[in-house]
Amino acid sequence: MKRPARQAGSGLIEVMVAITIGLFLLSMLIIIFSSTELTENNENGLAQLQDNQRTAMTIINSIVQSAGYYPSPQSQTAAAALPAAGVFAAGQSIAGTAGPPDTLSIRFATAPNDSVLNCNGNGNSGSANQVYVNLFAINSGNQLTCSVNGGSAQVLVDGVSNISVLYGVDGSGNGSVNHYYNAAGLPAGATVRSVRVTLTMVNPLAAKPGQPASVTMSWLIGLMNQL
Repeated sequence: MKRPARQAGSGLIEVMVAITIGLFLLSMLIIIFSSTELTENNENGLAQLQDNQRTAMTIINSIVQSAGYYPSPQSQTAAAALPAAGVFAAGQSIAGTAGPPDTLSIRFATAPNDSVLNCNGNGNSGSANQVYVNLFAINSGNQLTCSVNGGSAQVLVDGVSNISVLYGVDGSGNGSVNHYYNAAGLPAGATVRSVRVTLTMVNPLAAKPGQPASVTMSWLIGLMNQL
């Protein structure tokens, strides 16, 4: 009577080959996962930077373009609507200080419920005209802030390390900008028709090889569409 054949198991070589293949596949999965996560983090950082740039530009544009506005130009002069106060002469609507970082102050007058908003997103809900002074600045936490009429500075955008402002002046009186000054060099009584704003943004990808610590964006804004 024959004995039943014994069942043969896997040899050491087969086991080692299987482990090697398994480790290879596992390492490939780890590489793919890490690459996907890195790509996603980079895209999120870039998207956040672009959102911050867009938000800062939108708010500053809106406020600067309102500089010098007042509700009743047919019956009131700019000097009467925007009287001398603080750093502003009568009728003056824009001022600033030279840094870095610079500051930028914009003022305008509003009528009750006229939908003209200040830099903190609030409008005139009272019963009389209201002058708003909007002060843009950078705080120690690399944040773009704005205060209204000397109130507490509200954070508008994170990741902004510097603001630089140049003032376009119509020195010849022909209606065109022919020189740009910083706040320290701005001639007294100069007619400012535009401002060039440059923001330095903290680069969220700065830790990556070949990435700069910051990126800058500049744009030109006309006062009351005078550009």
